[in-house]
Amino acid sequence: MRSLTPVNQLSLLSYINTSEILFQGNALTSAHYEMTALQKNIFYMVQSQLGADDPTGMEYVVRVKDIMGLTNIKNPYDDLKIATETMMQKILTIKVPDGYLQVAPFSSVQYNTKQGTIAISIDAKLRPFLFNLDSRFTTYGLQDALNVSGKYTKRLYEMLSQWKHLGLMKITVQELKSRLKLYDIHTEIEQYPNWDGFRRRILLPAIGEINTKTDLSVTLYTERVNRKVAILKWTIKVIKTHALPPTLSDLHVRLVAEFNLRPDQAEYIIENFDAVFIYRKLHEIQVKNSSRRVNNMGAYTARVFGVK
Repeated sequence: MRSLTPVNQLSLLSYINTSEILFQGNALTSAHYEMTALQKNIFYMVQSQLGADDPTGMEYVVRVKDIMGLTNIKNPYDDLKIATETMMQKILTIKVPDGYLQVAPFSSVQYNTKQGTIAISIDAKLRPFLFNLDSRFTTYGLQDALNVSGKYTKRLYEMLSQWKHLGLMKITVQELKSRLKLYDIHTEIEQYPNWDGFRRRILLPAIGEINTKTDLSVTLYTERVNRKVAILKWTIKVIKTHALPPTLSDLHVRLVAEFNLRPDQAEYIIENFDAVFIYRKLHEIQVKNSSRRVNNMGAYTARVFGVK
């Protein structure tokens, strides 16, 4: 069991000064569930610590003061206890090849009030959507996800990030409401059945936050079916990038100088792997190294990428 001291925990200062990228499977991005803004921030802080070699049941430590700095909560332990307790009861419905998976995000949460930390374990069934993602994954900025305050804004930011490379996301109103738990496909109970109410209360505030606080600039267009707004088309522009080397030469320098690879090894990696994939692996290596589990950085990095 990991120590409850936050040795592998990004401090609030680290959140502010970095532009880290979070990774998750597209199936998780499009899952049907509801979380509060506080619960999403807790989940983001856990995601930021994930490493490729983390064993099942590993605990990720979050500091209470960091959560307080990110979310306006008046009674830290009371509010957090409610948030984590309900997270262990919340069900994420994720589409899988043969049907649907229903899973809670956390399997255990342990509070250490003396140290002011929370140790969190991810449910084993959720791991395939967070670890070792070689394809069909979404990337988005950690700080941007933390910056936006609305719970629906956070979800929409993730969904739009999935499609940012194509510049367009198209989704039905019913599917979007279902993902946000504003529409129940079984009972057909719907919140904001009136389009104008949904647009004003959910969509416009989210668009405003995304356009002012994240790396994306989005515009919403609507399509009607039988005179009713039924389809949403979002155009997406990336206005800044997160932590990805601007040129291949910069990436080459980083692989050699920071990760102790030979120049020929760095060239092989750049030629054979996508830049986003390389960055994700380098982040995983850094996370592992932060807990002093890497003895030889060059040898370990070479092994991760399968180079000699």
